[in-house]
Amino acid sequence: MRPALLACAAALALLSSGAALANATDPAFSDIAGAAATDSFNQLIAGRISAANLVAGISGNVANEGGATFKRLTGGFYPASSGLYSWSTDSAFSFSVGSAAAGLTSVNLQTFVSIDTSQGVDGLLQAGYLPTLSYNGGSQSLAPVYTMTSVGGGVGMDGTPLTASPSNLNYGQFAWDLSGLGTSISSFSISFGLDTHSNALAFQLDQVAAVPEPATYAFAAIGMALCAGAAWRRRRTLRAVPA
Repeated sequence: MRPALLACAAALALLSSGAALANATDPAFSDIAGAAATDSFNQLIAGRISAANLVAGISGNVANEGGATFKRLTGGFYPASSGLYSWSTDSAFSFSVGSAAAGLTSVNLQTFVSIDTSQGVDGLLQAGYLPTLSYNGGSQSLAPVYTMTSVGGGVGMDGTPLTASPSNLNYGQFAWDLSGLGTSISSFSISFGLDTHSNALAFQLDQVAAVPEPATYAFAAIGMALCAGAAWRRRRTLRAVPA
């Protein structure tokens, strides 16, 4: 590849880093600043996926930029008419990424799981079920910093729609800051559980990479200038060719 084309490609890659990738997973979900890759899972319903698919592992159906695989490890949750559901047994799940984004500094997991604590349905808020992260093939089980809020949506254990209320903390955002680990992250996995009668509707996994230094942006600017110069010279050469 010509040097000018290499500079163009590098400049475009650098200028695109650090931007928030607009999500289309669920209206309640946030756009994560600095996301280098997004994997989105929604419409986890019968007719689109099966219990066998869950056991084997599925890829994101909205975005699959990070190569994450979502699977059921244990239990009886299955794709029902309105999401992943079980009426008899809890389940354990995982997200796994075999090749993490270069320069990974943090990981963000958003969840939409309908629960009803007034009925004893705690979803992933049940003791021991909160997501934990392990990296580079280890079993570190790092706890996240997280928030849980309530928005309208989903159904309760009796099939009725759930509205926003203190007993329906259905939207969660879980974050892991990996910048202080002192090691490069090549792969990672997130494990969590779901309580019987909760209803899982959507997930979004974002990998956040380091923002380039100012000097790096200067290099990108030089690359874009080379792009413009190469294009100008090409147009000038074409005009000089006799018809």
